[in-house]
Amino acid sequence: MYPLAFFSWLFGIQKDNHELCLAQYKSLAGQAPLFYLSMISAVVALAYVSMEQAPAGLTVVVPLVLILVDLVSFHSFTIQRNLNRNSYRSSVVYRLHTTVWSALGLGVLHAAWAISLLAHADVAAQSLIVILLSVTSLGAAVCLLQLPMAAMGFLVSVMAPLAVFLWLSGEPGHGVAALIIALSTGVAVFVIARYGQDYSRMILKQREVGAKKSEAEQISRLNRIMAHQDSLTGLANRRAFLNNLNMQVDDAKSGLSEGLAVGILDLDGFKLVNDVYGHPAGDRLLKSAGKRLTDLFYSRVFIARLGGDEFGITVSGERSDADLVALGERICSAMQVPFDLDGRSIHLGGSVGFAKWREPGDSADVLFERADYALYSGKKNSRGGVTVFNERHASRLREITGVDRQLHDADFEKEMSLVFQPIVSLGTKRTVGLEVLARWNSPVLGEVPPDVFIRSAERIGSINRLTAVLLTKALDEAKCWPEDLFMSFNLSMQDVTSSVAVLKLVSIINASGFDPKRITLEVTETAVMNNYNQALGSLMLLKNLGVRIALDDFGTGYSSLAYVRTLPLDKLKLDRSFVVDLVQDAGARAVAGSMIEMCRSLKMDCIVEGVETREQVKILNSLGCQTIQGYYCSRPLKAHDARAFVRAERQNQQAAQAR
Repeated sequence: MYPLAFFSWLFGIQKDNHELCLAQYKSLAGQAPLFYLSMISAVVALAYVSMEQAPAGLTVVVPLVLILVDLVSFHSFTIQRNLNRNSYRSSVVYRLHTTVWSALGLGVLHAAWAISLLAHADVAAQSLIVILLSVTSLGAAVCLLQLPMAAMGFLVSVMAPLAVFLWLSGEPGHGVAALIIALSTGVAVFVIARYGQDYSRMILKQREVGAKKSEAEQISRLNRIMAHQDSLTGLANRRAFLNNLNMQVDDAKSGLSEGLAVGILDLDGFKLVNDVYGHPAGDRLLKSAGKRLTDLFYSRVFIARLGGDEFGITVSGERSDADLVALGERICSAMQVPFDLDGRSIHLGGSVGFAKWREPGDSADVLFERADYALYSGKKNSRGGVTVFNERHASRLREITGVDRQLHDADFEKEMSLVFQPIVSLGTKRTVGLEVLARWNSPVLGEVPPDVFIRSAERIGSINRLTAVLLTKALDEAKCWPEDLFMSFNLSMQDVTSSVAVLKLVSIINASGFDPKRITLEVTETAVMNNYNQALGSLMLLKNLGVRIALDDFGTGYSSLAYVRTLPLDKLKLDRSFVVDLVQDAGARAVAGSMIEMCRSLKMDCIVEGVETREQVKILNSLGCQTIQGYYCSRPLKAHDARAFVRAERQNQQAAQAR
């Protein structure tokens, strides 16, 4: 090892740079014929020129020997031209060393022979020999440029003896020729050395670019997989399920399939287990449930996890109600088998709602809504059973569009309120911002979950009006906050795809007097990709106003690095689905780490959502995460409670610093 390292240093061969060594060898192997052709042509030319003046031994025997040496050296290249990366230690580095020695040796031999010819030649023949040797030597050296030490060694070993001979010959004009040869050789050596440095840097840059490209492709591939796969169970996720459902509906409409049914499974008793044993235990149950469902199904049944404890099912082909009931009962029976949870026997159940595609006008959304209502009706009337959507359900569903109606007539100013969830810096353990979350207390329906009334507002076209009211309320409250707190506010898909809605938001922000730099507007990948060009224009307008833009639920939608790079983003909010398995799953840690590192590379802030445990915080801290949000920090708080939370936090920190 030590001799090899010494010779590598001596010859300027970077033996630890795999790509450079391979590139040098492959270039030399490709240019070897030209190098040896130059050498052989020089030998033939010099022998011919000296034929009448030098003895036959120098003009016949020695040239044949030199040509044979050149051919043997060339053959050593041709038998090892297909070396790969794995063989560079044993062969490539050795061959590079050999090339340098060979170049030196061949240069010395050719120079010695040429000088011998010069000794027998007259002045005219000497001039011709010098010119031929100089030109062919320079051409041969050019063929060795990728290995600078070989090129320089060969050139110097030929030209230096030639210059010395001419200088010492005493012939008129030879001294000048010697100086010109020495100067030209020095210039050539300098140029070759600089070229070698540039070549090494180019190969190093190619390696760095290749590594970054490979890393980006790996992250992109992981994102594409995660965009269609549930990170917890490994099943298809909601996005993949809806895509599959749309394709199957299109097939049914075009007559490519005989029929279609959509089912939704909800686990009965799961919430209680989750509350009693904690989220990690609940996650293990969901994994087990997903595996049981997978074991039940065959090629014409597609299953996905829709979120929480809900699973989606599509069944291809014409099925009677009795067939669907039988299939649903098999599913429910599988869920009723006790689950083993750390030695404890956990009993769950399942309720299933099915809806069949009946008419060409039935869309994927209609089918899904019907299956969801069948599930809702079944859980309400006969929990643990199977319900197939029928005419009675259809009639009832038409009657109870309560949320849409009530929301359409709601007084947003009076009925809508806000809560705030802290966003905390891990480095300072200090709240740096508050995310605004909406709540609706309907006089008729009571407390309506946010996801329900947000979807309803989007469906009935009231979302822009709702967003305007909520943003105005949020800005009024944020004026009471310390100046180092930012406000994070969610925008709907229709907010960013409507120029009128965006101009309204700009007007509200300007009229509020609140510093736009303290506002972060959150958008989801799905919202942006619904109408990318319009969304991009809207986000650029808001960005120019001074607000910061965050991509919410990153990794659950399209997750295209190309779009992330082109959007005017300041922050990425990593979805909680990347956090739930951090403690138990090394793969989940690797994925989360790569996402955090990607944010750092893109010079964007990364906020990790859904953090609930101290163990998750420790892991995220080790992965370089700087900002988190979730129940570990605090549940969403009412306005006065949020102000009190921040005030108490800072008072405690000041007291701790005073001590």
